[in-house]
Amino acid sequence: MSREYKYQNETGTKIGKWYLNRLDYFEFYGFPGEWKIKAKCLVCLGLSIWLIKLLPVFFAPILVWVAYVSIRTFVILIEKKCRYRGYFLFPEKIINFFREYRKDVDVTDFDSLATVEKAGQGSKIAKQSLTQKFKN
Repeated sequence: MSREYKYQNETGTKIGKWYLNRLDYFEFYGFPGEWKIKAKCLVCLGLSIWLIKLLPVFFAPILVWVAYVSIRTFVILIEKKCRYRGYFLFPEKIINFFREYRKDVDVTDFDSLATVEKAGQGSKIAKQSLTQKFKN
């Protein structure tokens, strides 16, 4: 039994609370020119599909890759969350561009604590954040 696509990058607790896996994913802010990149993705997708029909089979793998990168970039821009390690056959340069607009993460919010708790580091982080709060 597989999970729904929209929950693939999230993890749940036993009582059903969903949280973003902060060890594998990061969220980012919108940025100027984002709509231009979305438009370019759609144009590249349309052109690659159109050219696959016209050009010889020799060019098909390249055009399929262009379509894949266009779709993946478009989805990432809509969801505004991305994997740290990147995606299969996806350019690292695009991932690094999204990292420039990464949101700052509060270590004590629910998603972060749930992620590190799942990894076994929750008590250490909680002790650190409590001692920092009392020192200030």
